[in-house]
Amino acid sequence: MTIKQFLSAALLTGAAVASFASPTSDFDKTIQTKKYRLGPIKSVVVQDRSAKGFGAQTACGHLAIDEKRVRFFLANAQFRSEYQYSQELQTGDCNAQAQVTFQDRRTAKVSIDNWTGWGAITARGTAYFLQCDACADILATGFPFDARKPVRP
Repeated sequence: MTIKQFLSAALLTGAAVASFASPTSDFDKTIQTKKYRLGPIKSVVVQDRSAKGFGAQTACGHLAIDEKRVRFFLANAQFRSEYQYSQELQTGDCNAQAQVTFQDRRTAKVSIDNWTGWGAITARGTAYFLQCDACADILATGFPFDARKPVRP
């Protein structure tokens, strides 16, 4: 086997192995590639206060969203990657949405998942994922609005 044949075989073998490998490393999956500039909130509009369930059997009617909950979530949440969100997603979780207008007139849709403390802000067709440790059960009636609230085990 000549050196040229050996290099060609090595390249083909490397390409075959690479085709089965993950396109991104585990490190890349945790990086938030872009963040949305939040800024001061001018107003929060809630069209439907009731939370909706991701699963068919999910009962969410007792959970609701309001301006105070949206403001608390945005004030305490940290940007995370879509991959991290997908790993934490619970199919039985309840979700509620609101429209936020910032002081600079930008608008975005805020979506909050109740049990996980995760959510998203969508603006101009792009979703940015957020996670708030203190926001688990944020849509529940007795939510304490305490940023120091311990994370559930």
